[in-house]
Amino acid sequence: MTQEPTAEARSSVAAVLRFGAVLAASGPVILTTYGIGWQSLGWFCSATSSAPYPLEGPYALENVPGELLFWGVLLLPVVVAGLLPRGSRRATLTAVAAIGTVLAFGLVTAFLLPGPDPCTGQERAVVPPWPLIVCYPVAAGALLLAARSPLPRRRYGIVLWTGAVGAAAWAAMFHRLTVITYGEGVFNVVYVAVAPESSWDGLAWWSGDARIGLPVVLVTLAAAAKATASTRWGRLAGTAAAAALLLSPLLDVATYTSQSSGDFPIPFTDSVRWHLLLAAVLVASATWSPRVRISWAGAVHLARSMIRGQSKGMIHRRTKDLAVAVAITAATVWLIVSSFTPTR
Repeated sequence: MTQEPTAEARSSVAAVLRFGAVLAASGPVILTTYGIGWQSLGWFCSATSSAPYPLEGPYALENVPGELLFWGVLLLPVVVAGLLPRGSRRATLTAVAAIGTVLAFGLVTAFLLPGPDPCTGQERAVVPPWPLIVCYPVAAGALLLAARSPLPRRRYGIVLWTGAVGAAAWAAMFHRLTVITYGEGVFNVVYVAVAPESSWDGLAWWSGDARIGLPVVLVTLAAAAKATASTRWGRLAGTAAAAALLLSPLLDVATYTSQSSGDFPIPFTDSVRWHLLLAAVLVASATWSPRVRISWAGAVHLARSMIRGQSKGMIHRRTKDLAVAVAITAATVWLIVSSFTPTR
């Protein structure tokens, strides 16, 4: 009688530790979203810009170590959250190893390969990457503490979550600030910025692509909650993440509508962050559609059955899954094509 509550309490603590590990692994991305730790990360500007509203990044870098570190920090929470549903100690140790690898690479990059500053073109000063130093050991420690209580394996819509992460990271792949060199190696931004005239404009600017990693973190935390928490809390987290992702496209529409009387620099289709709208739809689908279980193995099995003309009953049951997969593919193709046109 007394063992069941104890086991349930241990399982709850392990779930909190696993979610906390993903949250801690997302810490550097969250901190930089609010301007904390910019001086210690190489993809932000470390000097005051001469523009009326400083553009501090993140930038599409030319140096390979800085670019690899950018993607390592951005995708590390995704890797940790992706390993959680496996529920094994081996997966936990793999996640800890991934955290240690990114931390070690961040230290090497900061102390040995700082690279040029995006604003001045000069070699960056050696600054310890404090967001990584503080957050990553906490994430690794939480995972090691949770390793004693294996997580029960659950059915997981891996394709839906993968599509949501890809849509959320679309701006990081295609819409980061670019830099060009003038004269004596001084870097200037191709972007044109205007100081926000109101709190509404400031909110629209804050939610822009300059805060480029937060959508990925929102999707990752929703997936981690779905994997570790109860159904109720998982759905609540997924709904909150989808609503937050949907906020940016709505702000884009409101901004375009409020300035439609003037000469808006870009057309409506290019001014809205459609990739975040797609990410919100995919997160909501993965959260609230438990019957839509798209997996790589299931997709291959469905394709083989359709080619062979077998299992008509199975094909009928999988029609909804196939429709979702077609919608994801069509939206991805459209985003790829639209990325070759000028965007905000």
